[in-house]
Amino acid sequence: MDGQLAWLIDQAQARGVDLDGRVENLDRLEELHDVMVATLDEDECSALHVVFARYLGECVRTCHGGQWMLPLDDPKDVNFNMPVIIGHSSCTWLEFNPIHTIRSYSLRPYAGKIRDIVKHSVAPVILDLSDLTDE
Repeated sequence: MDGQLAWLIDQAQARGVDLDGRVENLDRLEELHDVMVATLDEDECSALHVVFARYLGECVRTCHGGQWMLPLDDPKDVNFNMPVIIGHSSCTWLEFNPIHTIRSYSLRPYAGKIRDIVKHSVAPVILDLSDLTDE
């Protein structure tokens, strides 16, 4: 994994983008993504998304704690066989899936989207739906 992260950081520097590993600067990752995928076909984009996801996952793990995990228990799990970060949030059951995050950005990009997804994964707002029950 370290080789892929080093490669991505080198690619960023060659394009004038400073990836510093901080989640508050994830807009730079979006900028790099947009530049790099502009000339790639679908298969190349998919491979690149995995590298971007590794970088993103490491940013979350480094800045917010947690560890990588590969969920293999339930084939029906949305994160089955996809590396996720756990232990990064006060919600102990929450998994952060960096591959889904990068794909989401790729499908509907807007400035700050990756940072917003990380923010909501680290400090989720739990909805109180108790007032909707009939008594």
